[in-house]
Amino acid sequence: MAVRLLCAPGELDLRRPLPGRPAAAQRVTAVAATAGLTRIAVATAAPWFPGLAELLVLAPGGQSPPARLPIARRPPGAVVRDLLFSSGDAALTVSFGGSEEQQPGQVAHFALRPSGEERWRRALSRPVYAGFGEYGGLRLAVSGDGRVVAGCDQASRSVLAWSAADGDRLVDGAAEPPRVGGSEAIAVDADGSRLAFRLCRPYERAPAGGIAVLAPRSGALTVLPTGLDWCAGLAFAPDGELLVVLGVAAGAAEAVFLAPGRPADDAVVERRRLTALPAEAAQQTLRPVWGAAGPRAALRVGRTVTVWDLAAGAALAAIPELGRSTAWSLTPDGRALVVASPAEVSAHDLD
Repeated sequence: MAVRLLCAPGELDLRRPLPGRPAAAQRVTAVAATAGLTRIAVATAAPWFPGLAELLVLAPGGQSPPARLPIARRPPGAVVRDLLFSSGDAALTVSFGGSEEQQPGQVAHFALRPSGEERWRRALSRPVYAGFGEYGGLRLAVSGDGRVVAGCDQASRSVLAWSAADGDRLVDGAAEPPRVGGSEAIAVDADGSRLAFRLCRPYERAPAGGIAVLAPRSGALTVLPTGLDWCAGLAFAPDGELLVVLGVAAGAAEAVFLAPGRPADDAVVERRRLTALPAEAAQQTLRPVWGAAGPRAALRVGRTVTVWDLAAGAALAAIPELGRSTAWSLTPDGRALVVASPAEVSAHDLD
C-alpha cells in the first residue's frame, strides 16, 4: 500500500502560538478530501484555547500555502466538528461546535472558487435535554450533485437539511409538528431527494434497528428495520437503488444492504458480517462512501483503522498507531484513506 505525504512540514502550524508553546496544533478535529486528492481540508485545534482553532484548505503539489478560512465571528472562537467537500472541490460545508461558552453550534457553507468566500451560516438547535452531548455535534452529509446539505443534530436529536445555494431550510426536524428525530449517522442520495438516517428520538431507541428514509419535498417518512443494535453510518449507491447500513449486531460489525423502494418487510437485500468488535468500539459513528470502487468504510478498533470493502465483506488495509489527536477520512471514491495529524497529512492508497 503506497503512502503519500500531502503537505510540507510546518504547513499546519498555528499562526498565533501561545508563549512557551510550540506552533504545532495539538489536535486535528476533522479532515476531508476530494476524489483525486485535489484538495484537502484540515481542522486543527488547541484544547482549552478555542480561539486558536483553524480551518485550512490545501492543494497538494501546488506552490501556494494553505488557505485559512474564517471560522469564528466573535470570541471565544469555534471548533470544527465535521467537514465535507461537495461539487468536486468547489464547495466545503463545515459543522462548528464548542463548549458552553460557544452556543449553539453552527453550519457554514464556503464556495472555494475563486476565493473561498462564506456563502451562508446557520445556527443549530438548542439541546432537548442537557445530557445530550456537546452543542453543535452535527454529522454532515451532502447530496451527490452538491445541492443539499443535511445533518443530524446530536444536541436536539433532530434532522436538518438546507439548500447549498442559499442556506434555505428544507427540513427542520425540531419543528412541531412533526418532529423528525435522528442521531449522527446520515446520508443523502445523488439528487437530494432522500435522506437516510439512524432513527432516534429523546430517550427512545429505534425499533428493530430502524433506519428512516425521508423525502424532503413530500415529507414522506419510511422506516426500514435492519436488525442492527447500532447504526454507525450509511451510504446510498450512486444510482440510489440500494442503501448500505454499517452497524453492530451481536458484538460484530455488519453491513446491511437495503432496497429503499421495497416494502419494509422485504427491504433487506444482503448482509455481510465483517469482524467482532470490542465494547469500546461498538458505538462509533463514521461515514461510508460508495464510489466506482463500491461501498467502503473505515472502521476503528483501538488505535487501528481498517478500511473494509462492504460488498465483499473483506478488509482492504489496516493503518495502526493512530492517536486521539489524529483524524481520518475516506475520499469520496473510496480509493484512498487520508490521515491528518498535527504534524502531517498523508494518503494511503487502497488500489
